[in-house]
Amino acid sequence: MLLSTPAFFVFFLLVWLLYWAAATQRAARVTFVLAANLFFLAKFGLLYLALPAAASIDFLVGRGLAREGESKGRRWALLSVSLALNVGLLLATKLIPVAVGDRYAWLLTLSLSFYCFQSLTYTVDLFRREEEAEAAPSYLAYLGGALFFPVMIAGPILRLHDFLKQLWRPASLTPELAGRALLLIGIGLVKKLLIADYLSENLVTRVFDTPTLYSGLEVLAAIYGYALQLFFDFSGYTDIALGVGLMLGLKLPENFNRPYLAVNLMDFWRRWHISFSTWLRDYIQERLPQRRRTHPLASYCYSVMVTFLLGGLWHGIAWTFLTWGALHGVALAAVRVWKNRRKGIKPTTAGTVLATFVTFHFVCFTWIFFHASSMANAWEVLGRLASLHTAQSWSHDNLTPAILGVLVLAAALHCLPIKLLDDSAKLLGRMPFWVQGAALAGLVLLIQTLSGRGLATFIYGNF
Repeated sequence: MLLSTPAFFVFFLLVWLLYWAAATQRAARVTFVLAANLFFLAKFGLLYLALPAAASIDFLVGRGLAREGESKGRRWALLSVSLALNVGLLLATKLIPVAVGDRYAWLLTLSLSFYCFQSLTYTVDLFRREEEAEAAPSYLAYLGGALFFPVMIAGPILRLHDFLKQLWRPASLTPELAGRALLLIGIGLVKKLLIADYLSENLVTRVFDTPTLYSGLEVLAAIYGYALQLFFDFSGYTDIALGVGLMLGLKLPENFNRPYLAVNLMDFWRRWHISFSTWLRDYIQERLPQRRRTHPLASYCYSVMVTFLLGGLWHGIAWTFLTWGALHGVALAAVRVWKNRRKGIKPTTAGTVLATFVTFHFVCFTWIFFHASSMANAWEVLGRLASLHTAQSWSHDNLTPAILGVLVLAAALHCLPIKLLDDSAKLLGRMPFWVQGAALAGLVLLIQTLSGRGLATFIYGNF
């Protein structure tokens, strides 16, 4: 059940009504969230109803880690159980499809990556005795948070300690929060259905499937198109998830901040898939054995390279993803070296613009490997780009005004300041209840109209 379908919003409307009907009864409210989680999981297959058993183990591990007086050896043993469980689940979802092929793909229709990542934040933080870490207030609350349905497909990755505190607190929904939630859901639907899916169907998929049939200019447009498709598909999902969370009075972490305006690759990863990049930093990169005092630069280069190779393999066991991760690792190390050499030098406006231009095009270049079905496919795409110096490669018969219009619109929307969203949310929040209700009805109508041409899955739902 995708978050962009009418079925999901009918389901969520029922959840929303029951949730707020029990707003003053904490146990009942949390129970409704858990019931919604289980129903959502069951829609992907009854196999996923076994997931609460895995979550129960992490809950018990967390209780043990939070207990005072446990020996160091016992704490390590408890953490090892959680690590084995979640890393095992993660590897199973990655390796089983490779081993058995498409024949049994229906068994794993939902990736468990985001569940595993956020489960590990809970047990690892308790093991480290992080300041904000504490055991879940109850078993039902833990299952409600660990299996929270809006984030199960593609995040954002929750820091469970923070989220469980929200879930356990008294619920409240102000008009301004409701306005922001509706706006986020609407923006997410537009991003996914009007922009991402359109670019995929009419440009990106066609060109990447058979790049030799298209001119170099058309291939270049498809690369730009994929960069925008991926952003609008993924950030569209995040916006819907954030909006659904806010409608329940729960704030989920932001995941994007105009990433293609980044001035360097470090800045890009502070803006792109923020919950994942910070997870990689906090739970892998900073925990690798390093010599930060004696060899800080070498330690950084080593740790970032290992981290992004693992990040590439997380996306898929393939040379294309490994290449994508390696390119980002090498480039991040190069940026660090460059920044060290230019300490104290104030960047000029022209230099900042040039740096943004170079960063964007490097990211677009790496997306070729990210999207390609194989290394051979990636080389075909690059081969067409290499032909841009020839006159015939500037043919643009397949770049219709509609495609060019959507590309320009997408680029413009990406650059809109976040303050505009805040101001629009405040305006919608001040409107009467019937206006907000009409806006919600309009969203439902939009979903029904656009879903008539078929709905594509969210790209990051495959990871």
